[in-house]
Amino acid sequence: FFFGAKGGFNAESHNHNDVGSCVMYYDGKPCLIDVGREEYTAKTFSSRRYEIWTMQSGYHNLPVINGVDQKEGGKFKAKNTTFSKNDKSATFSTDIAGAYPENAKVKSWVRSYTLNRGKSFVISDKYDLAENTGASTTSNLITYCKVSETKPGMLKLAGDGFNLDLVYNTKVVKPKIEFIPVNDRSLKRYWPNGVTRIIFEFLKPGVKGGQTLTITPAK
Repeated sequence: FFFGAKGGFNAESHNHNDVGSCVMYYDGKPCLIDVGREEYTAKTFSSRRYEIWTMQSGYHNLPVINGVDQKEGGKFKAKNTTFSKNDKSATFSTDIAGAYPENAKVKSWVRSYTLNRGKSFVISDKYDLAENTGASTTSNLITYCKVSETKPGMLKLAGDGFNLDLVYNTKVVKPKIEFIPVNDRSLKRYWPNGVTRIIFEFLKPGVKGGQTLTITPAK
């Protein structure tokens, strides 16, 4: 396993709204990805930039909170970002609540990634909401793998020469698998077979809660 993750803010040069997102590769091949950008058009550099799907946090490895995506701008940022590592593991953690606008009603959302070297990759969320508005709260993943359901609580991620198991808690989230064809000429160079978004919807989100996704080599 290899992963990279970021904190930061949503006002970088060529920004995407992606504070707290990650990429994860297995044996040097893509599993969890950042889709990248489509071919440049006038819209890319206009006030309508964030209407483009690849710029939106909902199409990164991130939550949608009370139906709300992250917002662009320097004030939309992470805090309390930490990283630690040793011979057995590496962990990245950041509170991404500040990357979401006020109508997301989120006080804190700590996103953590833990790499247990050679064994597993773990994505965990711990949140504290000011209010549950009734709109959908989800944790989304974007992958270049082919995704199928092995059994309740487990998805299979079939990549280029590898198979991984993704384990989730059926009492907390329910997955929806959404294939996204890639027709854009620029993106097609990297993802010619299309990409898949896995939408893990929280079933009964309280104002406080969390969830964990664990990815391991398939047995």
